[in-house]
Amino acid sequence: MKSIRIFLVVLLVAIVTLANFAAAVRGYLGSMEEAERLFNKRLLQQVDLLDYVLPSRYQEYLQRPAPEIFPTPQKNDSSSPQIADLQFQWVSNEGKLLARSAAMPNEIITDLKAGNQFANFNHYRWHVLVAEAANNSGWYLLAERDDQRYRLAESIILQAVSPMVIAIPLIGFVIWWVLGIGLKPVAVLAKEFHAREATDLRPIEHQNMPIELLQLAQSANELLRRLESSFIREQRFSADAAHELRTPIAALNIHCENLLHEVNPVPESAHKLQQGIKRMRYLVEQILLLNKTSPDHFMSQFKPVNLTALTKQVIVSASEALSDKDINIEFDGDECWINGDATALETLINNLLGNAIKYTQKNGHVVLHTWLRGNVVILEVMDNGPGIPVEQRERVFDRFYRLHGDRHDSGTPGCGLGLSIAKQVVDLHQADIRLTQSSFASGLLVTVKFTAGKKGEKTNDI
Repeated sequence: MKSIRIFLVVLLVAIVTLANFAAAVRGYLGSMEEAERLFNKRLLQQVDLLDYVLPSRYQEYLQRPAPEIFPTPQKNDSSSPQIADLQFQWVSNEGKLLARSAAMPNEIITDLKAGNQFANFNHYRWHVLVAEAANNSGWYLLAERDDQRYRLAESIILQAVSPMVIAIPLIGFVIWWVLGIGLKPVAVLAKEFHAREATDLRPIEHQNMPIELLQLAQSANELLRRLESSFIREQRFSADAAHELRTPIAALNIHCENLLHEVNPVPESAHKLQQGIKRMRYLVEQILLLNKTSPDHFMSQFKPVNLTALTKQVIVSASEALSDKDINIEFDGDECWINGDATALETLINNLLGNAIKYTQKNGHVVLHTWLRGNVVILEVMDNGPGIPVEQRERVFDRFYRLHGDRHDSGTPGCGLGLSIAKQVVDLHQADIRLTQSSFASGLLVTVKFTAGKKGEKTNDI
């Protein structure tokens, strides 16, 4: 069941249709019985008419070779009868045929027994009324074709039933419209949830809410309350962890630096200790940064950001790392603006550029571009390092996943969170990130596509 509204409309229309059908069947049967009664009454009235007319003219018709009065026209459109044909025979008490209508045979069609009977002649089934004439002067046999009686009754009854059938689509539309009004509070509640930011955990107002939605709103408020408590605990843990982890690591780093200056010659284990401390500090910083950019805590109050100027700033900030490895860096592109969070976007560019520097050999090449293509802003970061195999380009976005560990022996600490953080920032901005082959002989091309935004206030390009 994908739609409650459709389910209810189909169910209610089915119930109405079934009820109408039952009422129509019952009405049809009742109407047919009533029509049968009326037709029989009409036959009795015709008996009185014949009893009044025929005896006074009997002598006149006796002179004819074959008694026949009131000839009945043979032309008849039985497909749409306006009235059923009436045929008659006048029979004496001795069983002699005194008179008949044109369609009647010369033989008596049924037994002379008062009441309603059926007879077959002229290729049809007939409803016959046998009635005794006044003063016991004979018998009248009045006959109507049975098929004409039923067609005439059905034509009248169907005219009364057909509006009920035609009304079913109208009833379905009315039910659809009424249910739409009745389910409007559900749509309002869904719209309220959809319009909220990820960090908006305020309870839902339910003073004027229908009783049917009250329980759902109360359950949702209880869930929001638990989520808020969970987020508060997580924020406190992050803050405590940042303080409790950074402080001892900073102390370890200072003591390690002092040890390196005091000991001569410096043992290899001291250098490994220093590398381990740096790796630990980097891991802690990345974990805290990953938690900071989590969608649950990210305040998506985006503003216009000059992506080109921000990229230049990040390049300048990475100048020391570029100089250490004598990497040749190039930048080109258009002035591009997007709607986003400048801090998160700076983290994205830092991680992408940092990875390019980390895994590019000395005297290598790194190229950055910002292009504006219609309504799309493209950020490209390309290097001529070893690259990433095609089959593993999706996995590198997983947390703590590194391609065969630190197999490039770059000397830069890593923990497998850089691209994971970059992917989170991209998702927060509803952008797209792709890893493809570099245009160099080897290396990686990272392409991020944003939706272009309006130009904001002028910033100073570096």
